[in-house]
Order: sequence, then structure tokens, then C-alpha cells
Amino acid sequence: MLKVDKHPILEVPKTDVITFIYEGKEIKAQKGFTIAAALHQAGFPVHSHSLDNRNRSLECGIGKCGACEMLVDGVIRRICITKVDGVKEVREIPKNYSPNKVPIKTNEPIKVYKTTVAIIGAGPAGLAARETLNMHGIDNIVVDNNAKIGGQFLMQTHQFFFFEKEKKFGGMRGFDIAKTLAGDDHSGIFLNSTVWDILEGKRLAIKNIETEEIYYIDADVLIVATGAVPFMPTFENDDVPGVYTAAVVQKMMNNEFTLLGKNILTVGAGNIGYLTSYQLMQAGANVKAIIEAQDKEGGFPVQANRVRRLGIPIMTSHILLKAIPNKDYTGITGAVIAECKNFKPIPGTEKVIDGIDAINICTGLVPDDQLLIKGNEVFGRLCYGVGDAIRIGEGTSAVLRGKQAAFEVLEALGKRYNYNDYLEISKEYIDSQQHPVRVIEKPYYPTQERLEKPFVLIDCLYGFACNPCSFACPHGAITKSSTSTVPQIDFNKCVGCMDCVYQCPGLAIFGYSLKKDWLFLPIEYFAEEGKEVYLVNN
Repeated sequence: MLKVDKHPILEVPKTDVITFIYEGKEIKAQKGFTIAAALHQAGFPVHSHSLDNRNRSLECGIGKCGACEMLVDGVIRRICITKVDGVKEVREIPKNYSPNKVPIKTNEPIKVYKTTVAIIGAGPAGLAARETLNMHGIDNIVVDNNAKIGGQFLMQTHQFFFFEKEKKFGGMRGFDIAKTLAGDDHSGIFLNSTVWDILEGKRLAIKNIETEEIYYIDADVLIVATGAVPFMPTFENDDVPGVYTAAVVQKMMNNEFTLLGKNILTVGAGNIGYLTSYQLMQAGANVKAIIEAQDKEGGFPVQANRVRRLGIPIMTSHILLKAIPNKDYTGITGAVIAECKNFKPIPGTEKVIDGIDAINICTGLVPDDQLLIKGNEVFGRLCYGVGDAIRIGEGTSAVLRGKQAAFEVLEALGKRYNYNDYLEISKEYIDSQQHPVRVIEKPYYPTQERLEKPFVLIDCLYGFACNPCSFACPHGAITKSSTSTVPQIDFNKCVGCMDCVYQCPGLAIFGYSLKKDWLFLPIEYFAEEGKEVYLVNN
């Protein structure tokens, strides 16, 4: 496991080094980071053991499961979200362990907060709902079990697709969108707090996981933005340390600046597979291949092309059969894959991919909808699901659904709002979920005479909901009329300034100056002068 010391997008913070004891050994850790990051950087990826004594490591990485629970100063904690600050000792939970009983404090007052709308989840969908409710003067409280606002957006280093009439979020990176949605006033956002039940009378029961305080929120309306949990397919040795879901890989890499491996096999050729593979290369890892069980690639073609330009092969109709563990089962050394049809391996086609030390599982998500189900029982029609809690989709869709739900809340409460705004947001939400459709066979090309001056080509051949490029050109040379079209360039207006090259979320705009023999490539990784690059011929 490696510490990420430099990054092309993220600023790597310099913090004090502190120490704690793990199973009798002194571990050095970075203040402000999690116990999981410290243990992995120190070479200790095993956090627990199964009933038959198999090594276990991180599973979700975002505090939703209990796979990483350990004894932290004698108390059971999930080390993927527990910081090292102030920690003295960490050890594995012994078998047949029974925690000490904690007496209930009956003589202390219990806080009960009252609000119109309670929002569970401070990710993109929950924050978007909050922003719209605040604009209309509706009081609300947001509850989230993380220490920071933003949810999964905090892990995303890439720019996001949005189709907008006025530029707001399109082309912004995930962590910047989260900051924009949250605004400067964070009052009414309760962090480090988990909702452990929804009680009769529309009361949320909550525990602060840092202070152990129990408190309640009474609300008239509930919005559930609890996101999703990773889906892990079954294969031999799928529980061995070294096999990680994309959520774990992203959280450790982009938030904790910890690489879980140097040579990676990615499973799943969808947007998450493409983006995490690109992000792994940004952080200094090498992705050997992306395999996909379907006979075609998923996700957006522009995202697939960004990893192709890194020389990463995408192998469709291939399935993962086995992770090959090292001798002491604390990591992996390879994987067995095979050709497949209808998700069934074809006998005799097995092959070994060796020289890898981690497998990045990107095979989809499952809605985390337990609180939504309970909310529907207690709140009835005044319970609204948003984001991945109801439908797995892009972060763009989560933001738009959060805003749409806020308008639906306004309607239910009988509050005044602009109905045209609701219709516009609803259309954007539907459009954001459309699959890319190929519109043109090759990019729009300038005339032979125009080739004498610098120009750009847009390798965006599919229509989908994205148009940051139309705001990128200071001369108005790029236009996109709808989500079903592709960007068009007016080469009479284009002056070859190349401002648009780095503002395309799909990294699909290329600049040329043929007279100077220059090619402007949209790259977001550390490039070495003189090193070969890969180009994609569509």
C-alpha cells in the first residue's frame, strides 16, 4: 500500500505525524486521516477474520457496513470513517467478544429538534434538495454520518456532465459541486450523525457517532438521500484483501491519499470502471486492463476513450473467475478470467492475469433504501426518495432529482413556487438519464483553407445531456441546441485559443496548430516530456 504524495488535481495536505499502537506495534499516521488509511499505508490490510478464520479487509469504505469494525481504545468503531486523532490503541475484535454494558443516562435532558423537512444524507441529492428548500424559505435539517459535506462527490476528481441554459455545475468537479450546493452557511447540517430508526409520530432517532449523543428530530416531511452500497459479484476468493469495491478504491485514493495497489485489474466497463481507472492512473497506479462480462461496453463512449488514451485495454465478454491470493492471504498476485457468454464462462478459455496486487470491482450499486422503506411507512406520501436511494444513476441525475423532490415538497406543503422551474428541472432530470446515441460518424472538420490557422476538433459523436463546451468558448464558436445533438463549431468564430480543450468533462476536445506541428491534448495526469501517448481512432 502506498501513500499518494502528489496529485494532478487534488492538493495533498501536509499534516502532523502521530502514532498509535496496533496489536503491540507502533503505527505512524497522518493527523486528520482515518485509521484504515494508516493501517494500509503501514502494510496491515487485514482488519478481521471470518468464522472459518479467513482474512478480511475493507468492503464498502464509506461507513455503511461493519466489515472494518475494530476495537479502538476499547470501543467498537468502523475504521474507514474513524480518524486517528487522539487514538491510542487499535486491535482486532476477538471472537466471542461482548462489549461492556453502557449505563443509560436517565437524568440528562434529550434534545428534540423540530423542523418542516428532515433530509437524510448530505450528498449531492440531499444538498440539492436543501438548496431549493432554502431558496423558498422552508426550514430543514440535514443529517449525515460522515464528517464532511458532499457524500460521494468528495471522491470525484473528474468534471461532471450537465446540460444547462446558464452555466452553474457543468464542467465542475464533484468536490466543487458539493461546496457550491452546500453554500457558505452550513447551519442545520448535522454531521457524524446516523439515523438508526424512524419512529411513530414522524420522529427520527439519531446517534452522533463521535460524541455518542442520542437525539431526535421531529419533521413533517422526510427526504431520503442515503445513496447506495456497492454490488459485489461472487467469485473464488472474493473476500481476500486486495479485492476491493470501487467505493473503497475511490475513498482511500482520493480522500485518504492511499493506494491499495500499484498494479490494478478493473472489473466492469461502465462509467465507474472508466473513471476509477483514470483516477488510479492520476494517483500513480497502473491499470493493466478493464474486463466486462457483457459483449459491449457500458457507460459513455467519451469516458471509455479517456482510458483508451492511457493504453488501457477494455476486454468485453470476459468474466472474473478467481482472485489468486499470495501465500499468507494478505493480498493478491493475479486473477483468473475467462471468455463468457450470457455471464457464463466458456470452458477452455481461462487465462491468468498476473502481476497485479489489487482488483477494482466496478459492477454496479444497490440502493441503500432501508430508511426509505421505513420512511414510507411512517411519513406516507410525505416521504420522498432522491439520488441513488431510488435509482442508480450519474451524479448529475442525483442533483436534479434532489431539486425536483424539493419542488414536490413545496407542492405538498401548499407553498408558492414557479411551476415552470419545476417543469424545467423535471425535463433535465429525465434527459440526464438518457443513454448516448450516435449522431455523427466523424467530428466536424474545418475547410482546407481554415486548416492554416489553429483550430479544435470535438470528438463527441454521441448525443447526451452535456453542454459545458458551449459556455467554454469566449467567442461563441461552440453551440449545442439540445441533449439529442452534438456540439457544433463555427470555424469562422473559432480563433484557436484552446480555452475549450480543458473544459470538456469528457476530455473530448483536441486542439491543433498544423503550421507549428502542435497538438493540444486534454490530459489530467502527470505527463512526462518525450513519453509516448496513445491516440484513439473512432
